[in-house]
Amino acid sequence: MAVPASVTAMCLNGKYQMNKSLSDPSDDMLSAQGVSWMMRKLVAKSSVTVTIIHANDGVETLKLVQVVSGGEAAEPEEKVLDWVETDKEIKLFGPCKTKSKRVSLDEVQEPYLKEGWSSDTVAHGCVLVHLNDAKGKWKTEQAWGIGIVDGERRHVRRICLTGSKGEKIYNRIVYDYLGEN
Repeated sequence: MAVPASVTAMCLNGKYQMNKSLSDPSDDMLSAQGVSWMMRKLVAKSSVTVTIIHANDGVETLKLVQVVSGGEAAEPEEKVLDWVETDKEIKLFGPCKTKSKRVSLDEVQEPYLKEGWSSDTVAHGCVLVHLNDAKGKWKTEQAWGIGIVDGERRHVRRICLTGSKGEKIYNRIVYDYLGEN
C-alpha cells in the first residue's frame, strides 16, 4: 500500500511491511555479506515489519523496531543523523560500524542511489546510511526516503554493496505502508 501524503522524506513515521514482489531479491547481496545459504533461504521466506518513529528535537533521529515473521523482534535501533560512526552487533552479519545523516541527492556519489525518488525526497534529501562489516569485507551505502514505485509513493531503501574486491551489488527494498504507529 502506498504511503499517505502525510508521510514524507522528513516524516517517515509509520508501520511498514517489506513488499517482496516489488523489492529486489536479496540472495546475492546476503551471500556477499557472508550469510550462509540456509540463513539466506530463511530470510527469503520471512516477512519483515518495521515501525519507524521519526523525530527532530534539534537532532534528527529514526527509531526502528523490526519484527520478523514468527514475532521475533530485533533489538530496537536508533539512527541519529549526525554522521558519527557507532559500533553495532547485527545478528546476520556480526560486528559492524554504521553512521547516518540527511543529505541532498546531489551529495550522493553512487548514481543508483539517486534514482526513483518522490518530489519531497528530491526537495528535502534522503537519509544516507553507511554500514560496514567490522572486518572490512564489505560495505553498504544506503539511501532511504519516499520513492515512486509503479506510480505510487512508497518507503524505499536503495542499497549499493561494495565487496572486498570492489565488486558492486545493487538492491532496492520497497515497503507497504500499514498505518500509523
